Amino acid sequence: MTQTVTQIDCYHDQPDRLQQALRLALLAWERRKPITFYIPDSTRAATFDKALWAQDPQSFVPHCNANSAVADRTLIIITDHPDTVPQDELLVNLGDDVPPGFARFQRLFEIVSQNDTDKAAARTRMAFYKDRGYPITYRKPN
Repeated sequence: MTQTVTQIDCYHDQPDRLQQALRLALLAWERRKPITFYIPDSTRAATFDKALWAQDPQSFVPHCNANSAVADRTLIIITDHPDTVPQDELLVNLGDDVPPGFARFQRLFEIVSQNDTDKAAARTRMAFYKDRGYPITYRKPN
């Protein structure tokens, strides 16, 4: 089996990282695609978890933490260790550093806000990917 190179999609200049992550989660759910959210900060992970529950009350977006007993049957996973998640299709980085094990995923979504600190961390990550030959597509705010 041939391993393809991870495609990096960088959503830059986003007004809100969390809102863009929620859009990606909803899109993946609508298409029934597995997606993993790398969120090493527990407070940020809890905020994202609550935001997924607070979506349209008429719709349900099933998700769980990677250490949940139902993680192997859930399409949307939140984790601080993406290298241990069984799916390898889509990864969203909501951390400040390069996610561990990202190269085994088909696509990595980087979300960069308008915050200067966030932009500086993203520049470092983008340089890391570029220096190693990963293809990067830059996307503007929706």
